[in-house]
Amino acid sequence: MIVKSGVALVAGLAVMIGTGPSWSQAPKAPAAPAGAPAPGAPSAAAPPQTPAATTKAPYEVKGFRSANFGMTEAEVRAAIQKDFGVKPDDIRQTANAIERTTALMVSVPSLDPGPGPATVVYILGYQSKKLIQVNVVWAREAKADKTDKADSAPYIVAGVQLVNYFNEFGWRDGRVNLGIPLGPSTLLLFAAEDQKTGAVQVVADGVAVERKAEGRIEAAPQAAGEASLRVSYIANRATPDIFRLERGKF
Repeated sequence: MIVKSGVALVAGLAVMIGTGPSWSQAPKAPAAPAGAPAPGAPSAAAPPQTPAATTKAPYEVKGFRSANFGMTEAEVRAAIQKDFGVKPDDIRQTANAIERTTALMVSVPSLDPGPGPATVVYILGYQSKKLIQVNVVWAREAKADKTDKADSAPYIVAGVQLVNYFNEFGWRDGRVNLGIPLGPSTLLLFAAEDQKTGAVQVVADGVAVERKAEGRIEAAPQAAGEASLRVSYIANRATPDIFRLERGKF
């Protein structure tokens, strides 16, 4: 369902997500006063005007940069080297024992709009062994003694910039969500589905989330702890290629 919300920066680098018109809905026009021409009728004082087009270009989730869903491991490795100019040895490989998928990871010193270094994770499916998801993660860990506190404000700022970017595109009707708390310090800034099977999510972690009046959500920089921002590009939101126990086995 569409969450009718807006996202904006406010004082203190907080993010206010308040109730308002959905990005896909235009506000209703005020009622015409008595004796006025009917809405849309031409007036003698002014010529008819053509309404501005509001259709947004549809976004299709195909992958990230040169790495497209359905690519083999060798093709994904080549795409990583092309996109980030890294050496083959810079690409790390790990396995997810629960989902039985394989991940290729690369670290880059900077990647706009996030603050500081980023890690890009390319996930290969359990059965297909081909690319099914890409996660772009910016993260900073606070020191164990808490002397170096992680400020989540830059991650919130970058998250809002990503929300504004994705909000300029058209998505599957009724499948856009903004500002959903997922926990005491985790906020789903943006989630949407394309017209096929793909989806995008933008999640900020390590932020203080508080519900305000009229259903508004305020996410402010958290005083201490870890801070991160993640963008996920998902090929098949309904039936991802991961290991699952068959029904009836137990």
